Amino acid sequence: MPEYEAITRFRIAATIKDLDGDLADPDALEFSIQEPNGTVTSYTWPSDPEVERVDAGDFYIEWDATQAGYHKYRWQATGAVLVAFGGAFNVKAASF
Repeated sequence: MPEYEAITRFRIAATIKDLDGDLADPDALEFSIQEPNGTVTSYTWPSDPEVERVDAGDFYIEWDATQAGYHKYRWQATGAVLVAFGGAFNVKAASF
């Protein structure tokens, strides 16, 4: 599991492929993240600018890790391409 120090900005990427294995854009792509205090934040492409599209099937969000502890996230593509996946990372408190 990746680990970052608090007050770090990094990218969380999503690669979306259709059933043939080709990169493809879904009709909508939702990113949700749960922080250690239980707060859940969600953004949806194409309506929210926080979810960036690089190219067909290639997306990312830049996240500012401000809370120390375990974070989990999920990507959910809907419409023409239906797929969901997620991950987790840890944020450690700043050393000084």
